Amino acid sequence: MSLYMKRVLFIVVLIGVFLLCLWKMNQEYDELARYPHELSEKQRNLVLQYLDSTQINDLVTQKIEPDQFLPYIEIEGFDLANTLWYDAAYQARKEDRSYIVSFINKYRDDMKYEQLSLLLKNYSYNELTRFYDEKDTYLENASLVDTIDMFTVLKKNQTLYTYEPDTLVTINDLPHSSNIQQNDMLIQKVVVQPIKDLIQAAKAQKSLQSIKLVSAYISYEDQVSLYEKAKDTYKDDIQRYVDYPGRNEAQLGYTICLQFTNEQTKGEEDKDETVNQQDVWLKDNAYRYGFIIRYPKHKEAITQKVYQPYTLRYVGVDLAKYMHDHNLVLEEVSDDVLQSYRS
Repeated sequence: MSLYMKRVLFIVVLIGVFLLCLWKMNQEYDELARYPHELSEKQRNLVLQYLDSTQINDLVTQKIEPDQFLPYIEIEGFDLANTLWYDAAYQARKEDRSYIVSFINKYRDDMKYEQLSLLLKNYSYNELTRFYDEKDTYLENASLVDTIDMFTVLKKNQTLYTYEPDTLVTINDLPHSSNIQQNDMLIQKVVVQPIKDLIQAAKAQKSLQSIKLVSAYISYEDQVSLYEKAKDTYKDDIQRYVDYPGRNEAQLGYTICLQFTNEQTKGEEDKDETVNQQDVWLKDNAYRYGFIIRYPKHKEAITQKVYQPYTLRYVGVDLAKYMHDHNLVLEEVSDDVLQSYRS
């Protein structure tokens, strides 16, 4: 055999050995060797059964924990790309996992991941489904408010939709009358004592003794009724008086409307003086109890609402004092300042 043929044979043998070793390595290669979390034999088999090599690589590189994907892996429609969404949704609001998989697969593009837990804290799956399927009847391109608390200010095109606070209590033991709520008058629990203190302080003033509540929490359904009735009265100017359903801050449960009637006034001049005294007292004292005049005089261009001296919003004593001292309405308080009071 010539030297050339020996060299060719040697190369062929080397290639054969290399291919044999490669085949052997592939036979013994463990795709999950780089996965940083321990899996049982059953769990390993599930992963290898339901995920392809690309998905397993994603699982490894993203360091997705077993509890974040294994409860969903056998559910029809499972998508590894959505598994962190499934887990976040389940942790925020417990529901059958197959339902969560279907919900996230359908509506993921309607939400942001960082919003998901906040939305599910305030809205049920059914409410979100209805909103994403039917959209907002009154507001084009509406988006849901995700952070809902005492300091929430609705921005343009935001809606509370059918949100209902779960910390509402009745305040029927206070002087009240309402043409809005047919049932009990409700308010956030944290606002009850401040309202009582405010009313007690007002009653100590001769011109404010007839103070009473005429409005507190207003549900989405009641807002629809109010808005439809108001359209005939205010027509094109309606937004200066009444908000679209879902945009009325009374739905948050921190807003109250007061009414004064003074039967002791005799003439129009006396009546005007009494009204002025009521307005001034509230402006100068409401903040002491944590309330702000929500739509004050000379701020109409900012609030986009007419002057409403008896519509008060509870924001807590600290923020109310800050706003009073700086002559601010909520629209003028920066997000950073609001966040500092949240903290």
